[in-house]
Amino acid sequence: MENRTIVYYLYNTKASKTNQMNMQLRILHHALRCVTAYKFIIILLLFGVNLVYAEKNTSYIYPPWKHTLGITRATPFKLRLFIGNKTKFDDPQGVACVRLISWEDSTTKSDDDEVTVYGVNSGDNCIVYNKSMLGLKVYGLDADHIRFNRPWGIAADEHGNVYVTDRGNSRVVHLKNSGKNLEFSTIIGGHGDEPGMFIDPRGVALGSHGKVYVSDAATGLISIFSENGEILQSWDGFIEPDGIAVIGPNERWSYRKKNAFIIVLDSLHQRINKISFEGEILASVSAHEFNIDDPYFAFVTIDYHSQILVTDRNNSCIHKFDSDLNFITSFGEEGKKDYQFDQPRGITNYRKFGQTFVLERAGAQYFWVGVDINYLNSKVRNETGWRDLEIDFELTEPALCQFDILDSYGRLIAKAMKNRRYPVGKTHLSWALRIPSGGSVNDSNEQLPSKLKKGSPFPPGEYVLQGRFKALYSSREFFEREIKTNFTIE
Repeated sequence: MENRTIVYYLYNTKASKTNQMNMQLRILHHALRCVTAYKFIIILLLFGVNLVYAEKNTSYIYPPWKHTLGITRATPFKLRLFIGNKTKFDDPQGVACVRLISWEDSTTKSDDDEVTVYGVNSGDNCIVYNKSMLGLKVYGLDADHIRFNRPWGIAADEHGNVYVTDRGNSRVVHLKNSGKNLEFSTIIGGHGDEPGMFIDPRGVALGSHGKVYVSDAATGLISIFSENGEILQSWDGFIEPDGIAVIGPNERWSYRKKNAFIIVLDSLHQRINKISFEGEILASVSAHEFNIDDPYFAFVTIDYHSQILVTDRNNSCIHKFDSDLNFITSFGEEGKKDYQFDQPRGITNYRKFGQTFVLERAGAQYFWVGVDINYLNSKVRNETGWRDLEIDFELTEPALCQFDILDSYGRLIAKAMKNRRYPVGKTHLSWALRIPSGGSVNDSNEQLPSKLKKGSPFPPGEYVLQGRFKALYSSREFFEREIKTNFTIE
């Protein structure tokens, strides 16, 4: 008998969809009447109303209602509502996210997920950022020291350092965030092709060791600077390098402390390169190797598990790779509804909790890390009188997994495995089909069918394998992916 898979998407929320819609409309109505209404809204560019629970790839999910009040998408209207006519979405590009030390309150952990997000508004030559959890600010329009000309990439650290590639001025601008406001610090580089200078600087990244990495699309160089702006070395041989990301050794928020590398996008936005800190190319993958038509790899970030996330402007999605550049999944599609993108550009995440921000052509979106299952298969293997249940599944994110066995009436028979951690990719498990003699049988108030005795083999019949999967971030408290598949014991 063939397995039949049933998919569910579960959100732990007390509010019904109707109540959520009514609440969102009340919030928007009040915002129009009272400017102080924005104090109810969490960070970044006023994310628009989220009303659809789409049954699609859940490798990334929208945060729960109680975290955002359903506000997860930026729109031009909302940006104008909150900061007036100071700026509008005009060719957004890079984005950076960081938890500032200056925001730290040592007396509580409740604020540990409060981050600062910087978005480069390239067409209007400015940076939009949240100066607190209550409001937004714009830098660059009225600055005395500098005037941006097509700013592009941006990188930031917890100490308040912010680096912006200023393409039109062939330089990198170093800013400092005191905790409330961005302020000018210094200039790195200038126009030229000698070491330490730029012609068309694009991507910029910061390592935990303080070094600054800059790609130059015109010269094909990756230049490395000290935190004081001193040129240390350059790597050549790249074809129009653009987006760049770094995860350093002993990174504070990294599952693999020794897994340090640099990612560079190049070859006319068609190739992804993994590079050592000595400049050696460790791996490369081109778009044609995983059957993506006409991609445009725009920006890149690296998450807590050293997985690589690349935005694809042409295909309106995010491509996800493991640390060895093995393809995992593509998330999103073209459109302006939930789980859709309109030419995604910059991408960043806060590795500790997995908060992920993506800039689009005229907006931005806010996600948490979720998990998806490409397949769940089960079959019974009968050898030498013993029956084993063979379980095969493929995850798009490391996850906590639980497997339950139900009878044909949906009653819990046994908990085969509970909250075990499994890695991204394919996994094969085997479980002996005997009714457990311990306390893992039918913890509900329902009684086991009389023919099923603890310690005895499973009798012939139809059964259901139920898998539950939760990502390892804070999202596991609010979201799980559930799949059911049938199997038969003859």
